[in-house]
Amino acid sequence: MGLSAEDVLHQIPLRNAHADLLPQAQRKLDLPPLALPETTPAKQHLEAWIEECSQISQAIKQRKDRGKRFDTWYAENCLSKQPPGITDCAVLSPSRRQVKENSV
Repeated sequence: MGLSAEDVLHQIPLRNAHADLLPQAQRKLDLPPLALPETTPAKQHLEAWIEECSQISQAIKQRKDRGKRFDTWYAENCLSKQPPGITDCAVLSPSRRQVKENSV
């Protein structure tokens, strides 16, 4: 058998015992093509914003009106029945009698 050392080495398959520690080739990820939705025209967006703002301003106006109506109702039904010193935030104290200058 006259095989040389090179022939013997060529017959032995090479295997790296640490091959699993090395980074492996990743499979290419197949993604479907991205389809962006069609953009809506700016005029349509602007109209939506205008409508939203008008609804908000109406809601604010209605809230202020309800507050004013409650304030008038409260003043008529509750505050009008209170003594004058309580509603004016004044000190309730008895009035002093004025001393007549002519009395001796």
